[in-house]
Amino acid sequence: MKITKIILFSAIVGIVLTGCGDAFFDTENAGVASKEEIDEIGSSSPDALIKVVEPLMLGLNNYTAQYNTSGKATSDNPMHGDFGLMSIYHLGDVMNEDLAFEVAGSGWFTYDYQLDYWSEQYVRPYFYWNFFYSIIGKANDIISKISESVTDSNLKAYRGEALVYRAFAHAYLAQMYQQTYIGNEDAPGVPIVLTPEEAESAVAGRAPLRQVYEQIEKDFKAGMQALQGWKRPNKTMIDEQVAAGLYSRICLVTNNWDDAITYARKARAGYSVYTPSELIADAAFNNINAKEWIWGADITAETTSKFASFFSFMCSYDAGYGGDAGQYRKIDARLYDSMNASDSRKLLFKHSSTGVEYTAQEQKFAEYTNIKFKKVANWEADYVYMRVSEMILNEAEALAHKGDNIGAATVLKELMSQRDPSWNLNSVTVDDVYHQRRLELWGEGFSLFDHLRLKKGIDRNYAGSNHLKSARYTIDAGSWYFLYQIPLQELDNSDAITANEQNPAPTESKFK
Repeated sequence: MKITKIILFSAIVGIVLTGCGDAFFDTENAGVASKEEIDEIGSSSPDALIKVVEPLMLGLNNYTAQYNTSGKATSDNPMHGDFGLMSIYHLGDVMNEDLAFEVAGSGWFTYDYQLDYWSEQYVRPYFYWNFFYSIIGKANDIISKISESVTDSNLKAYRGEALVYRAFAHAYLAQMYQQTYIGNEDAPGVPIVLTPEEAESAVAGRAPLRQVYEQIEKDFKAGMQALQGWKRPNKTMIDEQVAAGLYSRICLVTNNWDDAITYARKARAGYSVYTPSELIADAAFNNINAKEWIWGADITAETTSKFASFFSFMCSYDAGYGGDAGQYRKIDARLYDSMNASDSRKLLFKHSSTGVEYTAQEQKFAEYTNIKFKKVANWEADYVYMRVSEMILNEAEALAHKGDNIGAATVLKELMSQRDPSWNLNSVTVDDVYHQRRLELWGEGFSLFDHLRLKKGIDRNYAGSNHLKSARYTIDAGSWYFLYQIPLQELDNSDAITANEQNPAPTESKFK
């Protein structure tokens, strides 16, 4: 796996510590310091090591919201669909049934919506693969520079963050290049890359899913231990609660219900759910300081990618693709119509039944158009990666899977009491919780990954469907249309994965 080495800035490279090997700071030898050198630097000069590692950690955090992560953008092909983690989340949402397109548009995310972007030669499998293996590469570079036995709290936390990023990236790779874990534990997953040297030598083949998820769990737990007690400076950084929330997500994939419950509770401790008025406030889904947000990206004048951004596609009010260009993102009509009239989430979408007095701009929107993601001037709307509502839903779902349907309802009421006053179930099933996930987390990047782990298909072809006629598919669970082939560039560059190990191409019709 050819993952580009992280090159330190010249100012950082210039740092020389007395008694420490200069190779540690050499851009041509990044990551090759001996364990003894790393231990010596961490114990004798932690401040100096922080000056090296801190920019790398900042770079890793910023990479999650970076434009052109694939490096494929040109003046003729600007790759406006490549804006980091939120582009991953968005492509997953458009591949499912909960998000409908107003028009096919310019092509960005259209092939995803049509489930036609799975093949090895296409840019999408490469983009996804490159994005997460780049995160792994950046994380490994940090991990290799900080001893496991380091005592400085900040260095320990940076190592913990990097371990969590590595686990997170391996987990999202495993979900898109093989069928879901349960029932496929011994199927070929993705390469496990744990050192900079492994990345450069491209020696890692497709590890069985069981082995991939064992490493994911190991990294999450080591990361959480390293982060224990550390107070992050802002919500862009991963702390113990973010790590717990991410691990809880993955426990739903592996059906580890007990840990899903435990770590969802840890993740949401101290956070509270939006009230109905807070839910529909302008800042609910575009401001990292909003009370429900646990983790996100702080988009500023320096980091905004404008038209190549999540809000370009998901904000109906701005000048982007999903706004003035007319490529509005809408909620699936059947899903919207499943909400009670008293559900405050109905107000996150334009619909005549709400009785809302819409603005002149909103009156032009088609029925079911999303008005959830509000405009921020100069394209500086922040990206939400994790909210407390997700953790409530994780906990409730895991309880329902365990057969504690009454306990699941009790937990779910914490959310539903602030969403729909008419909701008062005393017992809920897994499907009940899943339905609320679809409504609560709409547009935030969960729908594809939820339906993969729950082994659900999609059905866009029903009476009253508001999906494009050309994409009114009915596709069964387990179809390879929902997954990617290993990118051709990886097959060409690595001897560890051969063409006969490629994922199969889907052959069934998407129409039924």
